[in-house]
Amino acid sequence: MIKMMNCRICGASSVTVAGEVEYYAGYARQVCDCSACRCRFTGHDDSIYEVLHASSSVAYYNDYRDLAQQCRSLFDKRDREGLRALLRQTPKYRFVIDELERAPRDARVLEVGCSRGYLTSWFILDGRKILGADVSTAALEGARSNFGEHFVHAETQAVEAGAPYDFIYHVGMIGCVSDPMQLTRDLLAMLKPGGSLLFNAPNLRSCYLRGQLWLDSAPPPDVVTLFTPGFWSQHLGSEVEVNEREDMLPAEIGMNVGLRKLFRRRWNRPDLGSLSATSNLATSMRDNPKRLWQVFERAVNKTGRVTGLSRLAAPQPSEFGLYVKMTKGTGVA
Repeated sequence: MIKMMNCRICGASSVTVAGEVEYYAGYARQVCDCSACRCRFTGHDDSIYEVLHASSSVAYYNDYRDLAQQCRSLFDKRDREGLRALLRQTPKYRFVIDELERAPRDARVLEVGCSRGYLTSWFILDGRKILGADVSTAALEGARSNFGEHFVHAETQAVEAGAPYDFIYHVGMIGCVSDPMQLTRDLLAMLKPGGSLLFNAPNLRSCYLRGQLWLDSAPPPDVVTLFTPGFWSQHLGSEVEVNEREDMLPAEIGMNVGLRKLFRRRWNRPDLGSLSATSNLATSMRDNPKRLWQVFERAVNKTGRVTGLSRLAAPQPSEFGLYVKMTKGTGVA
């Protein structure tokens, strides 16, 4: 391993280069590991989010557009329960909804990185006092078009003007920002004493294949930091109350992961995609395994379902399943 610059996350000098990834043509990124905070990271590019929201070649951004349209249909019908059920199918949204449903009705809520407003829409329909903020103009235009004037650019004064908040949350975002520690402290500063910050983070432990450098489902230049369980308690536990939970995959999927670990399956570098192309990014062998291995996995899965053995497989971490709740002390201004 080659020694290089200080860690972008914690500032330590104990950083080594693990390798290089290039998921999109022209966006090669050096992958680094920090032995102090145990994060894995690449370089960050502030300008990339407008490109991603405008591109039709990123599969999961297309999914966000589809989800926004599904939410709008239910929102327009005032179908509160239908909208709630749709969003709760996704674990990271379920985490936030379940937490905030216990909050007082008059709680002031901020969503950071609201994208096209799909999760915000549930709280709007539920009559909550919520503000959505994002750095992408394209995403905000979509959110306002679908769900009304509840959304502002993240860099405007409107965000700070609405503080202090009872709850602030973001989903799938902390791995995308340049300085996750500073962002978190800035958000905590906008909370009322006793208020809570909720978010989920990408889990480095989900890079389970031999030689795997990154999560294929969330590549750079979008997601640029992977965390490990305990990171937030270690770095902010002396300042606020931190509760962390590592979510696990469903038993059948977890059994597949366990098999690949057992047989030391090697990670294959992905084929190059293009952010200007209309085709979706090709993924590594984890999503396109060799045929013999695919047949073997299906046979083991069927046996596991029939016999119930899949329930006995060792739990395996989900990719974005580090769930964090930070509560600000009542004596903290």
